Amino acid sequence: MNLYLVRHADALPLGGRVTRDADRRLSPRGAEDALLMGRALARLDSDVDIIVTSPLSRAIETGEIIGKETSDHPIMHVSECLAPGFSSNSLFRELLSLSGGSNIIAVGHQPDMSDFISFLISGNKEASVAMSAGSIAKLVLEGSRPQAYLSWVLTPEVVRTLSLGM
Repeated sequence: MNLYLVRHADALPLGGRVTRDADRRLSPRGAEDALLMGRALARLDSDVDIIVTSPLSRAIETGEIIGKETSDHPIMHVSECLAPGFSSNSLFRELLSLSGGSNIIAVGHQPDMSDFISFLISGNKEASVAMSAGSIAKLVLEGSRPQAYLSWVLTPEVVRTLSLGM
């Protein structure tokens, strides 16, 4: 199974009408980056049908935008297992049960996404993988144990430079 871990794209700061962190929506730049990354992912691997997101607005928006680029009718699933501070074991079990062996996208937050990558590639949280806003990491899981190898990490900046999203 291919697992694409996404850090939500750039979000609006707290202030003004935005009074709760959970309500922060994507900034215009964040929406642009999510579209760019969705297009890049579609060119690299368009066989993604399930998108699981954190319940926070910015993660849901990121997942919806990427989903429109990677599938005609993606299955969207909002999960508390991706809320900030999630348990790596709980998220792994949920992703495994949802995927049915197919490719899946999970959209969450930092530092949780980096910690989850570390958990999958090293069995603990000692490995460090940087995930800037809007980044996508591809991991390949084999079997039903939380073991994976990291295939690649793309940032919006790299995709712009390589023109992968155009």
